[in-house]
Amino acid sequence: MAAVLACAGPALADKKRDAEALFKNGKKLAGEKRYADACPAFEQSDALDPGIGTKLNAARCYEDWGKLAHAHRWYAAAEKMAVAAGDERLPKIRELLAAIDPDVPRLTIKVPADADLETAAVALDGQLIEAAVFGTEMRLDPGPHELTYVVDGAKKSKMLAMERGGEREITLVLRAGSGRTRKVGDDSARPGRTRKIIALSVGAAGVLGLGVASYLTLDARGTYNDALDAHCMGMANACDAEGLSITADARSQANTATVITLISVAAIAGGVVLYLTAPSGEPARETSALYLAPLVGDRSGGFVVGGGF
Repeated sequence: MAAVLACAGPALADKKRDAEALFKNGKKLAGEKRYADACPAFEQSDALDPGIGTKLNAARCYEDWGKLAHAHRWYAAAEKMAVAAGDERLPKIRELLAAIDPDVPRLTIKVPADADLETAAVALDGQLIEAAVFGTEMRLDPGPHELTYVVDGAKKSKMLAMERGGEREITLVLRAGSGRTRKVGDDSARPGRTRKIIALSVGAAGVLGLGVASYLTLDARGTYNDALDAHCMGMANACDAEGLSITADARSQANTATVITLISVAAIAGGVVLYLTAPSGEPARETSALYLAPLVGDRSGGFVVGGGF
């Protein structure tokens, strides 16, 4: 027994040392906003040496990354551990959990009572869904998710765009030839409707993008002219160091506005084409989800695109 304990001691020390190294690396990466590397580092650290603080850091990392369902699970794990330990951080953890909960998207998938779930092989993002989960609310990260299932040997798929704070219900038809009754969240019962919604969304994003581009252009022009007056004696070739920096930033912003304008015009044109070519009578495609939105930052802009159809 003494020999076993003697061997276990160094091994435990090694695990704690590795966990601490992973934790420190996670903090560094999170500070650099490299969440794709930081969050798994916190998870690996917690696997080696479980702790409330590590769980909270993993939760905050996923929250900053925008993966709200992941964050919720880690906050919940920290709460469970704090309850068991009587930790004084429990009230604060519950505040964090309550604050994020309304923003986490919810999805409910329903199937017929007599469905052969083993044959249907219903999966979300490549992971098979257990029978007990159907009909219950699932928390998902915001963004696109792929739902796949099998009907008479043919694999079907749907792309679901889950919005922050949104709720959606899908009823799957798992038998070929079954009547398609309109269900909440099931757009396949109305051919062309989904594509028209996508078309309107893309077109609206293009219009909004033109507004963003106009703002950036006017702001860049104003900044450039102010710099000429303040730092360049009114002449572009007489700028001091600060004037050169400001005018260069203004030109860069104007170039960004030009790119956004081109993308916006293309989005509007694409939306028109999608709308005009939307089917009116043939069956709707099973895979349909796309989102495009302008993204505006400090003197910069762009678009976020997701989904597919």
